[in-house]
Amino acid sequence: MKKSIMWNHIYEETNKLKTLLASTQVEKFLEIYDTKAIKKMIFVASGSSLNIATVAKKFYGDLAQIDVSTYTPSEFIFNSKMLDSFNKETTLVVAISQTGTSSGTINSISCAKELGYKVLSITERRNTPAQEMSDYYLNFLSDLEDCNAKTKGFSNSLTLLEILAIQIAKEKAVITDETFKAYMDEIKASIDDIPSTIENTEKWLHEHKDWSAINHLLVIGNGTNYGVAVEGMLKILETLCIPASICELGEFSHGFHRTITNNSNVITIFTDEPGKDNMKRTNEYLIKKAGKLLVINATKEVIKGDNYINVVYRPLTASSLNISVVFQVIATALPEIIGHDPNYPMNEDYTKIVGTRV
Repeated sequence: MKKSIMWNHIYEETNKLKTLLASTQVEKFLEIYDTKAIKKMIFVASGSSLNIATVAKKFYGDLAQIDVSTYTPSEFIFNSKMLDSFNKETTLVVAISQTGTSSGTINSISCAKELGYKVLSITERRNTPAQEMSDYYLNFLSDLEDCNAKTKGFSNSLTLLEILAIQIAKEKAVITDETFKAYMDEIKASIDDIPSTIENTEKWLHEHKDWSAINHLLVIGNGTNYGVAVEGMLKILETLCIPASICELGEFSHGFHRTITNNSNVITIFTDEPGKDNMKRTNEYLIKKAGKLLVINATKEVIKGDNYINVVYRPLTASSLNISVVFQVIATALPEIIGHDPNYPMNEDYTKIVGTRV
């Protein structure tokens, strides 16, 4: 079978991320926007764009001392009366849409403007309705990604949000130069880790082709990587076209655990963040109970075994970039093992019925 176009985008990630790092667009944005006054950011997005905001919001809270809320477009519009009560001078609405044409995001931008907020839009494509309607604009710098399940677009937009948070924290003088450098150095190192992450994941999949036959998937994550777990679930759901579920680690014992049988297929994310001990116990339990278990390990300790894919330990970012890459490779490879194109159109008529794009 011909390899999917998705592989091209995955293999391009390192170079596209280096282009993003070399860009001055964030610095130029900060020259025209008074970040020192910002106290709240409201992220509005759908799908992968919402997932990057879920991951990145910790950086804004911990480093830049900014209160962050995340909303889907429909939630944002539904709660517009409550959102109208926030201070317009110290709040920035950030609308994220890969194509810049998501009808929900466009409607949210319009709503935010009517409420009197300044809006920063972030897209992969230029000269879109999202950009034209907003006060400020940043680009993913990943170039166009002509496939349904996004890979390099996710990685670039996640890294862009992290860089923006770190730069704002520096501008507000709430972190030291040493802290700023440490975070930027880790981001650069994480980008350099990507080729080995791809190679290691492909090797694991070559030895575990039976994962292509699963009919349901559960992904468990927590902390910084909860948003990555949601993204990973979405990626595999989109390409393998199977039902999939997501569970936050602390919620697993509140009902989800009752679904585990020897037919269950589970992926967990294991890091050194708070919750590590509970995740360790959960993995030990699932190895005995679940039919298939994969642990994406990003702790200090490299763990050998059929159930593990190890990524490089990057504590400041919780290895979120490379954990994302593991999911991207899995989502691209599994359908191909059984002869399916991971980018094959499926129920595309529905998006036309509900008007997903403008």
